[in-house]
Amino acid sequence: MRIPLTLLVALSCYSNAEAQTATLLDGRVLTQVQPIEPFATEGPIWNLDLASQQIFVVGRAVTIPLSVNGQPFGILGSSVVGQDGTAATGIGAANFARLLDSSAITVDRVLDPAGTNLGPERLGPARSLFSTSEARRVTVTSALVRSAAAQSQIEQNYFQMVQATYAQHAAALPADFLDRAGLRGTGSESWVYPTTAGGTLKSEGSVYRDAVGNRFFIPDVEAVIELSENVTVGPISSLARGVGSVPDSFVVGEMLVIFNQDPRFGAEVLGVGLAPIPREVFFAQAAAGTQVGVIGHLVGEHVMFAQEIEVDMVDPTAGVQITIERARFQAPNLRFRGVLVQPTGITLTAIVQGVRFPVPFVLDPLTGAGAFDTRFAVPAPATFADYTLEATNAQGAVVASETFLRP
Repeated sequence: MRIPLTLLVALSCYSNAEAQTATLLDGRVLTQVQPIEPFATEGPIWNLDLASQQIFVVGRAVTIPLSVNGQPFGILGSSVVGQDGTAATGIGAANFARLLDSSAITVDRVLDPAGTNLGPERLGPARSLFSTSEARRVTVTSALVRSAAAQSQIEQNYFQMVQATYAQHAAALPADFLDRAGLRGTGSESWVYPTTAGGTLKSEGSVYRDAVGNRFFIPDVEAVIELSENVTVGPISSLARGVGSVPDSFVVGEMLVIFNQDPRFGAEVLGVGLAPIPREVFFAQAAAGTQVGVIGHLVGEHVMFAQEIEVDMVDPTAGVQITIERARFQAPNLRFRGVLVQPTGITLTAIVQGVRFPVPFVLDPLTGAGAFDTRFAVPAPATFADYTLEATNAQGAVVASETFLRP
């Protein structure tokens, strides 16, 4: 996320007719400072304050609110017990402690038998939310929530997962791969965990005040946490399903890719049009030579824990799916483009404020999906809040319908 300096300066000179409000977990209602005082961050997380729901980054304490203007607020990129997909509930003020390494290792590590926690079983994190040097540091400062014991377990998780998955892919990886990954020598006493930076908080928001004048940095635009944003694209050379304490994994180039095991973040496969693909469908269709794009967090330079895998696949059991790749509204015109998955015999229509507009699409000969790029004037721009895309079959029955907020 890049925030142009000119934009920040422009925002600082702008005053809303009605200031926004934010509510904290303790019930305090904050009011946005006028004129607006914008801020943005992108840097490694140094510490968390559980009592105040604050994240310390680039020398600033960013406060995660319970809600902004009455709307629940969650940290994008985060997940409760590894829920995947855009509908997953992000970590917010009410469950802020789930960000802790110690929670990811213990409370959230395994799906409980009663099914109280949602999401798949996870083996635990292989990378701390904090930098390796800070996470290892023993301190008597009670305000620091970092834990040397948690970091030690994280390092052991990494070694165990690399060792277990390497055995399934040894023929596709360099002979010195384990040495590259830090598993050196003949015994674990010589293993070296690759040093990593802290997780990144990207945020954009403005300053608020409480009733007595205390100032808070509230990310009312967006807050995103990434352990990293590493990317690799290429063909799969080796693929293996996991079992028990061995996670699902594959190889791209000379990199071992392990499906993310940290319960604070997702591990999803996205197919044509970025439609979700179930893990079993991915493994049923993928093979040596399958092209993938992987986004995740590296530990060292040779092991990636995948959080998003993009591949040209379609889930045949999912039926018709509608996804939007980009949308723009510049009154009175709305323009959007996206993909219609499994479009055979389908008619696509946009519904805006009760008015129906046809949405033509073109078939992609490689994926079989329908690509659309449509523009039209909204009937009443001043009250435009959302629009719906509706797919109907040859009999006129609605087979898929998705509503999108005004961009």
